Amino acid sequence: MNLRPKLTYANVAATIALIVAIGGGTVYAAAHLGKNDVKSKNIAPGAVKTADLGKNAVTSPKIKNGGVTGADIAAGVIRSASADVTGTATGGPQGGFNTNGNAPLPLSGTTTFTPQANEVAAIAAEAQFTFATTNTNQPCQPAVALFVNGQFTRVFLSPDPGNGPTYSTTPITGNGYDADGPFGLINPGTPLTITAQTRGDSDCTAGTQVDKVVVRIVQIH
Repeated sequence: MNLRPKLTYANVAATIALIVAIGGGTVYAAAHLGKNDVKSKNIAPGAVKTADLGKNAVTSPKIKNGGVTGADIAAGVIRSASADVTGTATGGPQGGFNTNGNAPLPLSGTTTFTPQANEVAAIAAEAQFTFATTNTNQPCQPAVALFVNGQFTRVFLSPDPGNGPTYSTTPITGNGYDADGPFGLINPGTPLTITAQTRGDSDCTAGTQVDKVVVRIVQIH
């Protein structure tokens, strides 16, 4: 008995009709997808590529907080702050600290600076003093103050006034440090001039002096 099916026109026609019906239905379904019909579960992992994303499609609300790290940002995209010393002025030695009162301290070098737009400027200063007190119960406290365009700044240089070396009746050396800024936030482009002033103390000996003052102008950008 021959059990093999015979290939007839009817068999071929039925098979072709089935293929067309299945394929045609798939094409019809793809062509008639409605809004929001494609769900996340219908997308294979890794199927969406960079080329599939529209321009500016990824916006801030779609980025996970903390998801972008430094390794994801190209070099040079975010500019880091830097500072340059753009001027130096010096003064001293100068005495006259053994009486209460103030006196000008001439500075030589760069004393005028102009903060630039989108940048800020600061001044930093250091002073060295040689000083001694006439009274072991009272410290000798010499000082140098800086001014910008005649206005007092926070730069006030004086040796440490603690209960230590400022009570010495033998001349010793001590340093004072201070800084002020930024300048140029309100009026960038306006020239600023630094001046200095000594401040005496009647408890200091006649030999008390400021040995040297160094002022640095720093531009931060």
